[in-house]
Amino acid sequence: MTRARHALVLLAVVLASTGCASMHYSQTKVGTLKGKLIVQWIDHDKFIFIPDERTPLSFTRHDRTVITPGRMYTDGGSIPRPLWALRSYSPWGYAPAYIVHDWLFFMNYCKLAGHEKYNVHEAAQVLSEVMKTMMEQEGANKLVLYSVYEAVDSPLAENLWNTGKCVTPEPSEAARPKIEYTIEVK
Repeated sequence: MTRARHALVLLAVVLASTGCASMHYSQTKVGTLKGKLIVQWIDHDKFIFIPDERTPLSFTRHDRTVITPGRMYTDGGSIPRPLWALRSYSPWGYAPAYIVHDWLFFMNYCKLAGHEKYNVHEAAQVLSEVMKTMMEQEGANKLVLYSVYEAVDSPLAENLWNTGKCVTPEPSEAARPKIEYTIEVK
């Protein structure tokens, strides 16, 4: 293929993605996000999400379902490292959305109460809802929302959903002095 054809194919893919992104954004519901997000660094790319006792992070969906993440390991968003250089593709840029999404996976892995209400596709939709809720306050990026949704609703994500192991943070691990990050969602 010539350079011109490569450019045309790339342009067609971007335009198609933009149309799908707009449709996905318009169909995604908004909820209510509130509480504090506390993450404790344990090791390289390994963190523990620690629910705040007074104002826990929670997301209320449009149907009034409330998701309140509990203590778990997280890496933020599982964004491939080369994409970190692009604006809005940081593993912590939409931290509340990634934590809620990780919690749904953790619930599934550990068979916690309510896990049966979700599958990998519903978890991807919840992630989109939290991201859109955040974007409505700070400015929409439809392509980012759609591309992250597609990544977490992929066969790779479904394989992780079906094969992941229940690994809970040890109380002694959280007692070790590490760096703690806190974000308050209003």
